[in-house]
Amino acid sequence: MKHMKYSLLIITIPLLLCLSSCHRGAREGNSPAAGSESYLSDKAGEIAITREQFESMNMEIGDPAPMQFSNSVSANGYVIASATGSAEISTLISGRVRHISYSAGDYVRSGAILFSLESREFIELQQTYAESFQRLLMLKADYERMKILNEEKIAAQKDFLKAESEYRTENVVVEGLRARLRMLHVEPSIIEKGDIVPFLSVKSPISGTITKQDLVLGQHLEPDETSMELVDETNLRLRLELFEKSIVDLKVGQQVKFTAPDRPEKEYIATLSHIGRSVSPESRTVECFAEIAKEDRPDFIDNMFVESAILTCEREVLAIPDEALIREPDRDFVLILIQEENEMVFRKVPVQTGMSQKGYTEILDDRLSSVLLAGTYNLWTEE
Repeated sequence: MKHMKYSLLIITIPLLLCLSSCHRGAREGNSPAAGSESYLSDKAGEIAITREQFESMNMEIGDPAPMQFSNSVSANGYVIASATGSAEISTLISGRVRHISYSAGDYVRSGAILFSLESREFIELQQTYAESFQRLLMLKADYERMKILNEEKIAAQKDFLKAESEYRTENVVVEGLRARLRMLHVEPSIIEKGDIVPFLSVKSPISGTITKQDLVLGQHLEPDETSMELVDETNLRLRLELFEKSIVDLKVGQQVKFTAPDRPEKEYIATLSHIGRSVSPESRTVECFAEIAKEDRPDFIDNMFVESAILTCEREVLAIPDEALIREPDRDFVLILIQEENEMVFRKVPVQTGMSQKGYTEILDDRLSSVLLAGTYNLWTEE
């Protein structure tokens, strides 16, 4: 059997070891399970130190403590605005930029005028509406007159039907022009009074910050050409990309912990709100969404990259610090205090371990006690 030497990493080496040798009986499976009483009489793998040495090295003895451990699924993602929290601004009519009210980075309220256009097409639309509206008034009067005459059997039926047809046709034209004007944020009643709105005002559909502005004075804009983009920072959420094999463990409502690359020390919380039902053929990932806590949303900007972990379940376990473990290729060990009368004697015993999180490791032996929690590295180093 291979022998191994162990030394205490302190200056007073002659004072450390009181036993002649240490061997690897525990690794070979000859030592009892952790927590068993029989290891008290087994002298293999023991080491002794004085109380003074124990205190000078700030060692600590204790039992595995209850901790909350979580299983999680890691995912990369981005902070994005929700569907109602972003807007692309364009015009429904061509024109030339006359005035610009805001620049990129400015915050605007819903309904605020972003910029205005000079547009011949806009003027012609108002003129057409004014003419059609006046024509409609005339046709309506004629229709009502013919209706009375028809009821009294004075006018011919075909004359009444013609008047009715012309009136209803013109009414449809007027309603269509009214709808177009309202889409351009122009109230038709202004034009019905004989007034013309000289400039087209483009208004913001949401409250938010302007993230893109591509306008200059005198620029000609075509319909549906994006000229500004806005993001409502109060409606930011997470878009997560997960591999398809991870979806089976996900449920709406699970907690998502995430960090931003520029401040990894601060952890934020979100709640899983949507789980995608389609796999991207290119990346083989599924798109999911999580709602960020309202108080944390101002800390982020649109399209910011984040690293996240979705907590799929939580459970209470017994755990000890990672530094208390002696890691060997085929098994983990701990040092157990078995005597503290004249000197403090520790025994190296195997231990069954589970998952590790945040500097702690789960212990599966429920009878383990009197474990050296701090100072293990100094006391037991393999040469």
